[in-house]
Amino acid sequence: MKADVDLVSAVDGAVGVYGTAPTCYLSALARIPDFTIDQFNAAVAARELVRIRAMRYSVHTFSADLVPTIAAATKSLVRKMNSYRRRAEPFYEEFAADLNVVLADGPMPAVQIRSQVDPEGKLGDLFNVLMGLAGSQFQVVRTVTTGTWRSDRFLYARWQDWVPGPSPDDLDETAAMRKLVELYVGAYGPVTIDDVKWWTGWTKAQTIAVADGVDLEADGKAMHRLKGVRLLPVWDVLMVAYRNRDRLFDPAYGPLIHDRFGNATSVVLDKGKVVGQWDLGGSDDPLSVKVAPFLDWPKRLWNDVEVQAGRIGNLIGTDQVTVIPVDEPADLLDSSRNRFLAPLSKR
Repeated sequence: MKADVDLVSAVDGAVGVYGTAPTCYLSALARIPDFTIDQFNAAVAARELVRIRAMRYSVHTFSADLVPTIAAATKSLVRKMNSYRRRAEPFYEEFAADLNVVLADGPMPAVQIRSQVDPEGKLGDLFNVLMGLAGSQFQVVRTVTTGTWRSDRFLYARWQDWVPGPSPDDLDETAAMRKLVELYVGAYGPVTIDDVKWWTGWTKAQTIAVADGVDLEADGKAMHRLKGVRLLPVWDVLMVAYRNRDRLFDPAYGPLIHDRFGNATSVVLDKGKVVGQWDLGGSDDPLSVKVAPFLDWPKRLWNDVEVQAGRIGNLIGTDQVTVIPVDEPADLLDSSRNRFLAPLSKR
């Protein structure tokens, strides 16, 4: 089955959307008029969309055609060693060989993989670290999800079975990095070197070297799909696209949009500007969407928010959708670490 053309175009136009659920679905909904969850899941199952770790070591979903280039461009980030990986490294060769055998018959969930490669539980918490290492070495990849639309329980497959095209290790890394910069500018330009560095996660020296000669002043097209009012989810790619975010909101609103770690909360976008917070809540049926404006809104804006909330209801198959106004948005700099995930849950 071929993926919906508009879906692939929207994902490519944003240079990928975050791969975690429900962000992946809500980001697509914000950009595609008639989007459905089934479209997205079918595209992943058909290997037209692929989830990989990439910019800033975050899991993104890209069109399959872009995956080898983007994986090659970001592999130095994805393969960066830390203390956990150093602990796991002595076990990796045997683990990777066992993983290759276990997944030969097709995708399976992590719990089943663990039961076969580590039946006695000797690896403990190193199992997840080793799975991450296998992903960074292009040995394993996330595929479809199981459970509800909010679920991040994936099936895993062998990279060579699931991802079309050449191995990222066979591509020129510098050329791939330059291509990624060009894609970024084509989506989000005009940008600065600091924006490119922030968005990719590269060092300043790497960024300057690969961006040399790229016209950073070119106008990007990512905003073309975000006209009018949109409810952007947690970690929406637009909200982490720039180091300097003045083009998207008044700097005074910064603590209401990003926490101290750079995580972006769910926001209301109106004509390209962030004008409020919103909160998906924990229940699907009924669905209660809390909304906290930064300033007084006109009736037109509230009506448009109602429409967008209704689209989320249609997405998940419920017509019981209530928009609940909240007087005061949450200050994410004065909150617990994960408050950005549900900013208005305590309101």
